[in-house]
Amino acid sequence: MKKIVVFLLLVSNFFPSGCTRPKQYADYSRHSGFDRTEIDSATLRNLEVLGRVWGFVKYHHPAFSDDRYDLDFELFELLPLIADTAPAARNEILPQWIDGFGRYKTTPEKYEKILASDSVFEHRTDIGWIRDTATLGRELSERLVRLRSADRTAGNRYVSQTYYETYDQWSPNPCFDGEKPYYDLSNPDYGYRLLTVFRFWNMVEYFFPSKYLTDKDWNDVLPEYIRRMAHPTGSYLRETRRMIAELDDNHAQYGGGIFELFGRYRVPLNTGFVEGRLIVVTPDTVPVKSERKAPFQVGDEIVAVEDKPVEYYMAQTREFISCSNENDVLAATADQILRTKENRPLSIRYRRDGVTKDTLADVTKMPGHFGWNYLWKYHKTFSMLEDSIGYICPNKLSKKEEIPEISNGLKKNRGLIIDLRYYPSQDFNEFVSQYIVPDSVKYTVRFTYPDLALPGVFYARDYSYPTYKTEKYNAPIIIMVNEGTQSYGETSVQKIQNNPYTITIGSQSAGANGNISKFTLPRGILGAFSGLGWYYPDGWVVNRQGVKIDHEIRPTLEGIRDGRDEMLEAALSLIEEKTEEE
Repeated sequence: MKKIVVFLLLVSNFFPSGCTRPKQYADYSRHSGFDRTEIDSATLRNLEVLGRVWGFVKYHHPAFSDDRYDLDFELFELLPLIADTAPAARNEILPQWIDGFGRYKTTPEKYEKILASDSVFEHRTDIGWIRDTATLGRELSERLVRLRSADRTAGNRYVSQTYYETYDQWSPNPCFDGEKPYYDLSNPDYGYRLLTVFRFWNMVEYFFPSKYLTDKDWNDVLPEYIRRMAHPTGSYLRETRRMIAELDDNHAQYGGGIFELFGRYRVPLNTGFVEGRLIVVTPDTVPVKSERKAPFQVGDEIVAVEDKPVEYYMAQTREFISCSNENDVLAATADQILRTKENRPLSIRYRRDGVTKDTLADVTKMPGHFGWNYLWKYHKTFSMLEDSIGYICPNKLSKKEEIPEISNGLKKNRGLIIDLRYYPSQDFNEFVSQYIVPDSVKYTVRFTYPDLALPGVFYARDYSYPTYKTEKYNAPIIIMVNEGTQSYGETSVQKIQNNPYTITIGSQSAGANGNISKFTLPRGILGAFSGLGWYYPDGWVVNRQGVKIDHEIRPTLEGIRDGRDEMLEAALSLIEEKTEEE
């Protein structure tokens, strides 16, 4: 019976290969027809081979430049043939499946030239497994090796460059808009869960420039989640979010994983980790009409929520929310610990002056992240602080017309503080180019990006943002950073640091930079990763590590209780020191 099914599969593949008519498939829109709750080691190995081969063919075969074939449905047809078969039979079925997509031209010289280029990044995907004849057999290995040199000039429907409508620009980070979201799936069967694993794993394998930075070897992720997904329905969302968290990339929080898993209702209380403890920074920050006002004070320590200690929620963050570094883990934990999926009060245990108390706190609908950076004292775009020291909040710069006004203000001060603990506005880049970065700067950043035509290969490129031949600021500049300094904020820091009068203070930044590449997994689960690798020209890695910092400054419990911005105080002191030195 299996031979008949294989024959029909191959015949159905061969006929469309010479025309543009789409192949006809069974109705897999809600069910793949393949389900399991457990798998043995032999099946696991078959599925791992299938996942690798399916992804390699997906991004290498020229047949997928158009929509004649649906690789998701192709997978569903292969699963019952491959899962429980012997390795020898598996290695016969797969090359015949590849042959079914038709003939193609190869251009090996083109790819050899690419690989010989000095701009190819040292960290690229190891595809040595395609030559493993002991595992794949000779025929399957030969098909994959030949596919590597296939002419892919026509592109691939499943991956392309990203186009930004706002700026009318193309970017080299990958775009995955060709994937189907399957929004209507409520409880995906095992076939769809495997599609989730294979789709995600191969996107990362071939197009994530910072894959080499993940804590876990990416080769181990594929078999682990093939196993994890073989569970009764209901665990799909958690396992998918756990899998995305393996990226160790703050940008992967795109799509609201915190809200999906932990709820969109939150206690309107501003908290943050200070000296290793979860501290109330301001009481009841968001106005809420409620009869129950929890009696918090600034400096109270949150000990437990719903009878679970803070450490429990920190472990939840590490397991299910992608974070680039420990600072990000603390920030995400401070947000998710006060969340719930239900509109009901949360029980909170807190400690004040050595005394532990319990209270109930009402929640409000709060789908956005709740940080505490906005508590800082100055909220204007530009302010003059004590003794002629300027302060800029790049987040508030909303129009280019403000730039000349700021420029005039700079002429009157003896030092400048730039608060990049917030995400800066796009117009801030214009200001930095005009008045901060010297015209002599050759390179501002280095970034890496994937070659879509040769999956798994990345290029490194040095880039300098445009500057203007205008008078540059030549007094002390202090940049303030912390975990709120992310992505474009981190680029802004790198750019400003080209001014020789710059000092950067604060704590580790988010370590997530490079235009984000969004993706959708079955059931409409959204995610993303940093689609460009991001570096300083000297090779310092920004992703996961953050920007370079000259002096580490962190809030203290004493400072929080006194309502002080200790980083700002340190910035003012540094300007005083530099002024006195002159």
